[in-house]
Amino acid sequence: MVTQPVELATPLRTSKLLGGEHLADQPEAEGHCAFKAALVEPRPGMVVGLYNGNGRDALQVDLLNDSCYVHFSCLLCGTSRGRVRGISIAPRVGEGHIGYAPGERFSVWYSPDYRHLELMLTPEALGELVGDEFERIGDIESGFIMRATPPGSRTIDAAMRLAQRVETPGTSPLLLHAAVLEFLGWHLEGLNRNGVQGAVPLRERKRLLAARERLLEDLSAPPTIAELAMEVGLNQLKLKRGFRSLFGMGVYSLFQRHRMERARELLYHYNVTETALMLGYSNISHFSTAFRKQFGVLPGEARKNTLISVQCPSHLSSGISGSA
Repeated sequence: MVTQPVELATPLRTSKLLGGEHLADQPEAEGHCAFKAALVEPRPGMVVGLYNGNGRDALQVDLLNDSCYVHFSCLLCGTSRGRVRGISIAPRVGEGHIGYAPGERFSVWYSPDYRHLELMLTPEALGELVGDEFERIGDIESGFIMRATPPGSRTIDAAMRLAQRVETPGTSPLLLHAAVLEFLGWHLEGLNRNGVQGAVPLRERKRLLAARERLLEDLSAPPTIAELAMEVGLNQLKLKRGFRSLFGMGVYSLFQRHRMERARELLYHYNVTETALMLGYSNISHFSTAFRKQFGVLPGEARKNTLISVQCPSHLSSGISGSA
């Protein structure tokens, strides 16, 4: 099982990526790379890819899909366009997309600033995960599925969280797998939505996603609302309303949620005081209050339970509790 992200600098002309052959229109330049990909394999039959443009060059390729994966994707930044079987594909930022097209040829174009997350599952692995909900995705036996799910706050949030897990070295396999399931789950939930979230204009949605990324850049020192609004080119009212509409919560609430989730991870390795200081708290009691508000327990208790679970195997801890 591979859980460390592997950076791939892929030449334009020809590359082999997870069984899909990319044949670009442009000639390959010496040392010239059109995009980078970070790939992780949480388990057999499951691959997560995070793709980023190089910031300078657009990428146009013809792609032969010789893999058997079902693809669940989300465009996080930039612009992309595609065409397969005469069908035009132009996902919006934050929009989910489900595709299954083994043996098909695609023509695709990506802007220099594109950022794209993709979860790839074999039909067998997908069936194990979703059970009876499998048929909602489409007719796999037909050999071709191509459908979009409207942008939604939960889908976008799950995509951002999974992208962060992929980019973070040493991410816990359990947390990575949990992020994969959340991303997949909200894709399926998106099949029931009527696209209400799409009411946020595309230009504004891009700025809100940029604001979210900037907000979570440093969990120890967040920017003020005024600073964040100025950086992304929105007024404060649009920023606040946009966060609630697109991400389902306010700016500070979203920041605190991610800050406390990071605190829970840090408590595996550091004591309460060290964790609080690493996350910018000078007052430990304020940190403890925030942590308990998020998880219902004090950070000291959470750390103690973590240490017990790590140091004492489950079969021994159950035996101890049973004999008490």
